[in-house]
Amino acid sequence: MALIGIICNPQSGKDIRRLLTAATTIDDTEKTNILERILLSAAAVGKQQVYLMPDRLGYGRLLLQKGRAPGYQGDLSQLSIYKMETTETQLDTTHFAAEMERLGADVLIVMGGDGTSRAAAKGTRKVPTISLSTGTNNVYPEMLEGTVAGMAAAVLAAGVVPLEKCARPAKCIEVSINGAPKDLALVDVVFCRNPFVGSKAIWNYEEIDGVVVTQCSMASIGFSALAGSALTVGCENDFGAVAELGHGTPNTLASVGAGSIRGIQIVSACPLSLDEPYVRTMTTQGTLALDGEREIFFRPGDVIQCKVTRQGPIRVDVRRTVELARDLGFFKLER
Repeated sequence: MALIGIICNPQSGKDIRRLLTAATTIDDTEKTNILERILLSAAAVGKQQVYLMPDRLGYGRLLLQKGRAPGYQGDLSQLSIYKMETTETQLDTTHFAAEMERLGADVLIVMGGDGTSRAAAKGTRKVPTISLSTGTNNVYPEMLEGTVAGMAAAVLAAGVVPLEKCARPAKCIEVSINGAPKDLALVDVVFCRNPFVGSKAIWNYEEIDGVVVTQCSMASIGFSALAGSALTVGCENDFGAVAELGHGTPNTLASVGAGSIRGIQIVSACPLSLDEPYVRTMTTQGTLALDGEREIFFRPGDVIQCKVTRQGPIRVDVRRTVELARDLGFFKLER
């Protein structure tokens, strides 16, 4: 039977940036509602098995109870909570995504922010992925209605639309230190002079030296907006960008967070071709933030290489998927 995997990160949209900015909060009730809409619309379009990543808040358990309640009009019988050991860290997302690849899932739905999509990509870059925005900085995930995401997932699970017509590999940034592969990011890698990981989020922008991005725009928020204050790179463009920041008099404004626009100093900003290495030999200690979270400590003398490639996860164009299915007659009802 066709298989859909779903990751709903219970921690997305709940980090320290909620205390420092006016960021949108998508609470657990709304996440459960989005999940329900995904499941109901997928079931209405076709038959499939759905595995949901387990979590401590029990989104799946709540939905299964709701589906068994007398008088419930929908069909949630396709839902199963996947059995796996959990750590309540991003490792759960990575492990679940890897399991979906192992089981041959037709599509993976990821609900979270940039960091959640990145964690899923570390588990699989082969399973076609639909990323829904429920996090803090949401440059990579899209603001999608769960109903439409469920329709697209059902179309892909049914094998109606050729994958090459509605999906393509996303860009990512491959990070190496001293010649050894270290990690990846989907949106941005930030060089930060603060050597402490702490809560992982960065809120002191004076500590940032530079940023490498796969995409950026003046119309986005977060670290990619630092480069976006100087140039625009779309997710469809076959190049990235790099921006170096100074700490003198600001020369431009940037939307660094939800409701937060501040002056920064851009020293230089330029496109970065696919597979072209951006190399820095570090003179201080600090950390690299990957898609918004400080993850990697570096020391003086470390040689850090960032390279934008097209080796990211297979990203589904949801609108194109359902419209192609429509054109092929998939949604027609027999009369």
